Amino acid sequence: MIRVLEFADVINKSDFIDTIVQNAHREHFEMSVVLRTEKHNIARPEFARDVKYKLLPGNSRTDALGTAYKLSRLLNKWDIDILHAHHFEQAIVGWMATRLHRKTKLVIGRHYSDSLYRLNNKFKHTTLLRLEQTINRAAARIIVPSAMISEILTERQNVDPEKVDVILYGFDPAKYASIRSEDVSRVRVDLGFEGRFVVGNFSRLHEEKGQRYLIEAAAEIRMTIPELLVVVVGEGPERARLEQQIEELGLQETVKLLGWRTDAMALMAAVDVIAQSTLQEAFSQVMCEALWLGKPLVMSEVSGVRDIIQNGENGMVVPAANSTALTKAIVELAANNDLCRKLGLNGRQFVGENLTIGKMIRFYEDSFRRAFGTVN
Repeated sequence: MIRVLEFADVINKSDFIDTIVQNAHREHFEMSVVLRTEKHNIARPEFARDVKYKLLPGNSRTDALGTAYKLSRLLNKWDIDILHAHHFEQAIVGWMATRLHRKTKLVIGRHYSDSLYRLNNKFKHTTLLRLEQTINRAAARIIVPSAMISEILTERQNVDPEKVDVILYGFDPAKYASIRSEDVSRVRVDLGFEGRFVVGNFSRLHEEKGQRYLIEAAAEIRMTIPELLVVVVGEGPERARLEQQIEELGLQETVKLLGWRTDAMALMAAVDVIAQSTLQEAFSQVMCEALWLGKPLVMSEVSGVRDIIQNGENGMVVPAANSTALTKAIVELAANNDLCRKLGLNGRQFVGENLTIGKMIRFYEDSFRRAFGTVN
């Protein structure tokens, strides 16, 4: 029995961490969870009774050392074999905790792509990169969700390729099968979708998610498609700037910022096209959720896309930070029902055949076994 602790700030029901916890083989893996906050921006996960759970409050950088000490004591108390730490700051805390309790092996879930290389502050870039390299050396395994991130680690940072496992996120089909048609209809009525061509964007409002380029595109698309409606689902520090942009372009009736929605899946099923104008991504969950729902998808060419999307076959791939390309792709989809149908059918088939958690969980389990030392 290998005891694995999943460590993160936030876990939502059926997200990429929750699916690991819920689906790891119970005869071989004992799963536990530690979170630094109880905030759940979509839906609270429901852990089984055999999953240990602990909240270690405090997710600011000043809390890191204290949290690491508390986590190390928990690793000892629960006799944890593997700490699976997700994201950069959690990896730092996990690294410190496993230095204090060296029996536990550190596995890093690296869920960001080239964001460290996009920093303008040279000192910050150098400092964070050196810290990441230190943690990488200490990790028994590094799990990444795309080939691009694997290349960043092995080609730019000289990480041993044998230490890196490329594992795409696994998705639970039940999450999408549970979407009710009446909920989709309600969303369309409540949000005024009828008679509109609706483009949805689903992401936190942050500079790196590139919503400003979709808003720029909306100003152009509206000239061809007057009934256009763009709904942006998410919240974050970029809201004020996006609101200002919408007002300056006179798009108040065309672009709506909806904030976080607990009915995000029904809303996603209700739109006509999903457009993700992101500038930086590790592996877009929304990309795969759009495919699951059979929605025509326009996606920036960022990390994870080439692992999943064949341009013109199961999605439309456009250059990042390019509102003209977004405009062209969305207008083409609006005018071509056959293309929309083709992309939706092929996308749904791809994820159904390749990305179910039932298929992907064994790769996570093998990575844990390698970290533990039971698989060569």
